Amino acid sequence: MTPNMVARIGFLCLLNIWLSTFSSSLLKNTMGSNFYVASHGVDKMQMDFPHRVHGDLTSEKANQKNSPILIKLIKEDIPSKKMTTYYGQVAIGEKSENVINVLFDTGSTEFWIPFENCRGDNFPDSHNKYKRTKSFKNKFNKEGIPTLLEINYLSGKIIGFDGYDTIKLGANLSVPNTNIAFATKIEIPVLEEFKWDGILGLGFENADSRQRGIKPFLDHLKDENILTEMGYKNQFGYYLSDGGGFITFGGVDNRLKRSPEEEVMWSPVSTDMGFWTIDIMGVRKEYAPDVSVKGKVDEVVVKYEGFHDGGKKSIVDTGTFFIYAPKRTMEGYLNDLKVNSCEDKEKLPYIVFQIKSKGIEGIEGSAIIELVMSPNDYVIEYLNEENWTRECVLGIEADEHKDESQIDGWTLGQIFIKSYYTIFDKDNLQIGFVRSKEERRNNKKDDHFRRSFLNLRTKRSSDNARQRGTYSGPLLV
Repeated sequence: MTPNMVARIGFLCLLNIWLSTFSSSLLKNTMGSNFYVASHGVDKMQMDFPHRVHGDLTSEKANQKNSPILIKLIKEDIPSKKMTTYYGQVAIGEKSENVINVLFDTGSTEFWIPFENCRGDNFPDSHNKYKRTKSFKNKFNKEGIPTLLEINYLSGKIIGFDGYDTIKLGANLSVPNTNIAFATKIEIPVLEEFKWDGILGLGFENADSRQRGIKPFLDHLKDENILTEMGYKNQFGYYLSDGGGFITFGGVDNRLKRSPEEEVMWSPVSTDMGFWTIDIMGVRKEYAPDVSVKGKVDEVVVKYEGFHDGGKKSIVDTGTFFIYAPKRTMEGYLNDLKVNSCEDKEKLPYIVFQIKSKGIEGIEGSAIIELVMSPNDYVIEYLNEENWTRECVLGIEADEHKDESQIDGWTLGQIFIKSYYTIFDKDNLQIGFVRSKEERRNNKKDDHFRRSFLNLRTKRSSDNARQRGTYSGPLLV
C-alpha cells in the first residue's frame, strides 16, 4: 500500500481543556485507503462468523474449568480499502437493553458509543445507538454539572458527555458502573462504511484520564475484583483467524493455541505512555531454507548478520490493521520488501522480531523472544472486486507519524496478531505470545522455519550463533 493512501488520525479530547482520550491512538484517512482507529488503526467485518474455525467454541460450556470468557470477533473485509478489521458486541444496561458493536482497542483508553440522539453527516442511521436505561447515571463535575467532552480527529470529531452504565461481555461477565463516553454528534467519514459503532479502549490510565476523572475499563475490572471473584485472572487475549476471532477475558484459552501444550512466551510491558508497550530489541530478514530437496528438511543453516534498529519501544495494538515500522528501518534495511503481485511472496524474506523477555527461571543472562513472520503472514491477499482478480499488498508500512504517537519503534497491529494468540496480563504487566491454532501456512518450508525460530533464547556467543541446524540469535551487548 502506497504512503499517500495512509493518513493517521490522532485523538484529542477536550473537557474545558484538551484531553487526549485517544492520545497516540491514530486513525487512518479513508480517502481511497486504510483507516486506523485508536493507536493506529480501525477496520470492519461481516456479521457472519463461521463456527468451523475451531469447532463451535461458543457452544462449549462457558464455565468450563480454566477456560476464560469468550467474545466473538466478527471479521469484515473491505477490498476497496485493502483492509480488514475485527469487532465484537457488548450489551449495555442491567437488562442488556442495548447491543453495540465495538472495536476492542489496546491502543486507546476511552470507551465511547453513540447516544440515542446521536447525529452526523457521516453517521448512518444503520448504526446501533444507546438508549438510556434505568441503570444509566450521569457523571458530574465538581460544580454538579454533567461533564461534556469533545474528541477531535484529523478528519472529524465526536461531541458528547460522560456517564456510567452496566456492560456485559460474553455469557457471564457483567461490569456495573462502567465509565462510558456517550457521543451525541459524530463526524467521522469512515463510519459511513464501517459496522462498528464505538470503541472499547483497553489501554492504561494516563494524565488525561486522571484529569478527567475517568477510570479506564481494565482498571475498573481490576479495582472491583470482577474477574478475580469469578475465579479468573486479570488477563485478556486477542485471537484472530481468517474466519473471525475471539477476545478472551480471564486467562489463556489453550484451545486457541497451535497446540495445547505450547508455552506462552512473556515480554515485560511499559505503561509510561498509556499503551501496551514492549521492547523490540531488533529485527532481521531471513530467507527460508530449500526444503524441496529430499533429505534437506532438517538441515537449516542460518547466517548471522545482526539485527537492526534495536531497543525500540513498540506498541501491540489491536486497533491497528497494519504493522508499522520505524521510517528509517522501512526506507533502509527493509526497503527491498516490494509486492507488485502475489507471486512476489516467493521472493520475500521471513521477518524475525527479537523481543525482550522476562527471562527464564534459573538461567542467568539477557533473554529474548524470537517471533517470526513469513511472507504469508505479512502480505495481504484480497480479491479485486472490479476485475475479480487476486491481488496482494505489503502489510508492513513506514510509520509517518511517530512524532504524534510518541512511539519510536514498531506498531504491531492485527496482521501480526493474526499469527500469534496474544495475551495481555494486567496484574503482571506483561504480554504473552503463542502461535495461533489456525495459521496461514501452505508449505513445509513455512512450518519448518517457524519451528526452528519459535524459541525463548538466552545470551550466548557468536560462535554458537552459527551452529548448523539451530538459530541462537545475535550476541546481546
